Amino acid sequence: MIFYMMRKTLALLIILFSFLNALQAQEPITARLAPNSIPNIAPAQFTGGENNFYKYLSDNIKYPPVLIKIKLEGSLDLKFTIDKQGKVKNIEIIRGFDPDADDEVLRVVRTMPAWIPAKENEETVDYIHHLTVAFTLTEGLIEQSEKPVEEPTPETAKTVVPLIAEQPQEDTALKEDNLNHAPKFPGGTEAMEAYFKKNMKYPKRAIEYGIEGRVVFNLEISAEGKISNIRLFKGLFYECNEEAYYLIKKMPDWIPGIKDGKPAAMQVMVPVAFTLPK
Repeated sequence: MIFYMMRKTLALLIILFSFLNALQAQEPITARLAPNSIPNIAPAQFTGGENNFYKYLSDNIKYPPVLIKIKLEGSLDLKFTIDKQGKVKNIEIIRGFDPDADDEVLRVVRTMPAWIPAKENEETVDYIHHLTVAFTLTEGLIEQSEKPVEEPTPETAKTVVPLIAEQPQEDTALKEDNLNHAPKFPGGTEAMEAYFKKNMKYPKRAIEYGIEGRVVFNLEISAEGKISNIRLFKGLFYECNEEAYYLIKKMPDWIPGIKDGKPAAMQVMVPVAFTLPK
């Protein structure tokens, strides 16, 4: 009897642990401070402790809508100083992820409440924290991204698929199977990125001004694979927007989307990345 109860208790604990892990995995914004590596110093602490700090970031950092639309995940590293008065200063991105995500993290870190300052030999000192923030798509965010950019017209009854073409997702507005799939660039996402890289003429003024980032267009792929109704969803720099529009305009025909076994007009979000030459 005792052995049976122990087995039952162990099984319940395993289920609870799995459930808690699943909940943690569903968080769209997660963060982690680097451990203290300086001897004899008590590091600066967020009021309420480290877990409270992570909750503060998770509650206040918003996943940029454009990154949800194009199904982009990633992480960034930054450092910041907590001075002797507990105020944050000298915030610096060490390894960026995306300009929108970087700016959002900086916004929240800049507006943090005062910390408990670090101490060395009972005296308050400046302390540098290193932080990693990860952006992870969740089912809720994906459902949000699947809402149409605009209502389909009654004449065409288009299906709106607001995601990067060919990027696999299990939960999309259009269930991927033999009878239903989104439009695809010939050769897939990697071929589309190679097309942009090969044909892009980086605007000279954008290089001079140090501008890089991502332009995102919403476009329609007809039942014949033709591109039309190209609309700017998120711009960057005027000349970058123009170059991205030109590249999309000159794209080859796509493999049309299929709905209920038949070719159908659909919309897709297409990002065009501008990365400064090294």
